[in-house]
Amino acid sequence: MLTAAQQLLIAIGEPGDRGVKSRALARALGAEELIVFVRDEEIGLLMPAPGFAQTLHNGRRWRALVALAAERGTHREAFAARDGGPDVHIVGLAARDGSVLALVGGDAKPENARDVLDMLPLLARSLKAEHEIVAAAGRAQAARSAAAQAHTLGEKLSATRKELQLALGAAEAAARSKDEFLAVVSHELRTPLNGILGWAQLMIMGALDDAAKARALAAIERNAKAQARLIEDILDLSRIASGRVRLDVKAVDLRSIAEAALDVVRPAANAKGVRLQAVLDSHAGEISGDGDRLQQVLWNLLSNAITHSSPGGRIYVRIQRVNSHVELSVADEGHGIAADFLPYVFDRFRQADNSATRKHGGLGLGLAITRHLVEMHGGTIHAVSEGEGKGATFTVRLPLSSIAGHQGPAPERPRITYEQQEPNRALQSLEGIRILVVDDEPDARDLIATVLRRSGAVVTAAHSVAEALECAKAIPPDFLISDIEMADEDGYSLIRKIRGSNIPEFRSIPAIALTAYAGPGDRMRALEAGFQVHMPKPVQPAELVLVVANLSKR
Repeated sequence: MLTAAQQLLIAIGEPGDRGVKSRALARALGAEELIVFVRDEEIGLLMPAPGFAQTLHNGRRWRALVALAAERGTHREAFAARDGGPDVHIVGLAARDGSVLALVGGDAKPENARDVLDMLPLLARSLKAEHEIVAAAGRAQAARSAAAQAHTLGEKLSATRKELQLALGAAEAAARSKDEFLAVVSHELRTPLNGILGWAQLMIMGALDDAAKARALAAIERNAKAQARLIEDILDLSRIASGRVRLDVKAVDLRSIAEAALDVVRPAANAKGVRLQAVLDSHAGEISGDGDRLQQVLWNLLSNAITHSSPGGRIYVRIQRVNSHVELSVADEGHGIAADFLPYVFDRFRQADNSATRKHGGLGLGLAITRHLVEMHGGTIHAVSEGEGKGATFTVRLPLSSIAGHQGPAPERPRITYEQQEPNRALQSLEGIRILVVDDEPDARDLIATVLRRSGAVVTAAHSVAEALECAKAIPPDFLISDIEMADEDGYSLIRKIRGSNIPEFRSIPAIALTAYAGPGDRMRALEAGFQVHMPKPVQPAELVLVVANLSKR
């Protein structure tokens, strides 16, 4: 028959309110509280069993009391109370398995706890088992949490792997596109160069009669213009990539811009047998924008339509007002756009046909440049095609007001449309003007000198900065035209020396920088160095002579 104390001890081993049950057993043994200490196999020390206080006041003395009780079987000691009251008497009683029962406070007598000590090993094993179950459950929960984290990490790694594969695929595709683009650039630049060099060599050899010479000159001019347009497209692409494109924004009439662009492309359309039909709404309204750049947009779209139209086809140009926008559309009946290429039609370095047997030349940059210019004006552009052989329609929408433009203090020089030049126009007279021409490239220097002499100028040509300064001192010029990149010293050095000369006339001499460096930064640098005008190569003879005449007040 179990005693009441043994029954209370058994109750402590069951889950539940262990604190209440332990205090009931303590009172039965004449104490106020009790704590059961069992051996923790992981650290090899006697520790409070689960459900009892794990952190004890004055822990060092508690460890000593438990150790002495386990060694002697019984040990009594007085602990100072936390609140400064009377000392608390504690009795430690050791069971046969080494576990310790500590009776706290009251007037506990060891003999009253003998029957409890006999059953304490059973309680100790029960509490150890409970601790192991709790620990196992904790390890299982940790394992489940680790497995869940591993699963999540695996999913993230898988997603990252897919993203990296997509990025690698995109990078490889971009690299292939750039390689293909560079191959096309090389081909397109060499093609007009071949015509220029070939005809020029035949003329030098004297192998052409007068009629053939006329054809040769026309071919050289035509191929030079084609190459200049290719270079201009490459420069535009470079400006776009570096964010250096600027707009000279003002109120413009899109209809007049369309009419000018149509006049430019009409000879090419007529030569191919393509009819141009335009419906331009006179009430569409003005927009804010850069007229030169908008004309470039429309010229690109029209040229693209002519290129991809068949003889006898038609191109429709329409301008109309749609709510708060002006809508410009260019539609053709030509080759159309394949459905799989349509999403990429405005991308750089992308062409529907990059093969060696492609039917149409060019770099394929026109539409990419066009989209960027439209977006700089706060507009949108999209292409529609029902498929190959069914034509294509390009639609530009521009807001009527508050066009989003990138204005700057120094708008770049307007793009030259070579078809608008007048090759037979008489040159302005420069009779009697002394001009010093400096260029280390003999052909370029001879060309500029010849153009100026035909206008009546007295030209002195120099191939270096040093020679130019000697010529200027010998025969003071009225005008200076200099290249920028030259051996030993460049054009910037020359103009600084001219402006810093002790000869008063040199400090105010009109000067033109005639250079292949054609960016906005190059223009600003030339002006800051002391040149009055920056002119990019190639330059039209009439334009050069006109600028010289204006600066000379002719």
